[in-house]
Amino acid sequence: MLDRMSRPAATLATGFLTTGLLTTGMLAGGFLTDALAPPAHAAPAGARRGAVIAKIGIRRIGLKARVLHGIAPEMLQKGAGHYPGTAYPGREGNVVLLGHRTTYLAPFGRINELRRGDPIVLSVGRTSYVYKVRGKRIIMPTDRRALEAVPFKRGSVANGKYVTLITCHPKGSDRRRLVVVGAFHHTSGRGR
Repeated sequence: MLDRMSRPAATLATGFLTTGLLTTGMLAGGFLTDALAPPAHAAPAGARRGAVIAKIGIRRIGLKARVLHGIAPEMLQKGAGHYPGTAYPGREGNVVLLGHRTTYLAPFGRINELRRGDPIVLSVGRTSYVYKVRGKRIIMPTDRRALEAVPFKRGSVANGKYVTLITCHPKGSDRRRLVVVGAFHHTSGRGR
């Protein structure tokens, strides 16, 4: 049985299972095995489950956190989780990140305070990819449109670089999801 904290990731994963979009993934003991069929916009396989793939920083809300590859509960306890099969920072497509709002490190505890134009910085090594907030939405847990290559565009093909932050809403509840979408603005640092 899933506890209250692992239910959000499982609900999102269950949607993929019921629509057939998850090819070899399965829920085992409350954990997603992170085996999504990678869409064309995703980075090549290589990041191992639980590895730190980036750091996220959002000045407006004082956020500095690690981004781990995967969305299993043990990863979300340590920072934000990168949804397997979605783009990697700086790559074409949609970088989808999940994070707790009130438990563990609560990296997304204040994303409701973000405003249009606020920078979201994803750092990989010495390179920083800066995205600007485009908007926020509140959706049902079964609504998977935020995972599309272009957020909220069904069946879209990657035609830009996006970041999508997903957390539970309202605070302390898992009835809905708060989604913040950002569009790529620029790169800074060594990898320019």
